[in-house]
Parts: sequence; C-alpha cells; structure tokens
Amino acid sequence: MSVTEVIAAVRAMTPEEREQVRALLDSMVNEQADAETQALADLERAGLLRRPSPRRSTTREHAAIEIKGKPLSETIIEERG
Repeated sequence: MSVTEVIAAVRAMTPEEREQVRALLDSMVNEQADAETQALADLERAGLLRRPSPRRSTTREHAAIEIKGKPLSETIIEERG
C-alpha cells in the first residue's frame, strides 16, 4: 500500500477511527524517542559519549574608554578612502 493510498484511507475514516490512528502514531513516535534516549544513555555509560558541561557566560560589562581626538570610525574611513 502506498502512502497516497494510506492518506486516502485515513481521510475516508470516521473521526473516532482517525483518533485511533493518531494515538497509534503518537505511541510509535514516543517509542522511537524512548529508544533514542536509551541508546544515548547506553553510550554514555560505556564511556563513548559525554554530555557537554554547561557553558559559562563569558559576557562581561566593559566600561567605555574615553579617547582624545576624532572618532576612530572617521579615521578608518579616511584611511580607506
């Protein structure tokens, strides 16, 4: 049976039958997700996979530095021009 035929068959179903199909598909997706989670846990236990450590924020607030003379952007434009 092709996907097109399956779609046509689902469209011909009653709302209750469609809900049964939806429940079946949802359970299949959950089973696959559970299997993937289990596989990752197995790899981690075997030492083949390591979860990344939480990233530390490297963003710091910097105080503006006052410079004398014309703005740096003007100097750059002049040198490029």
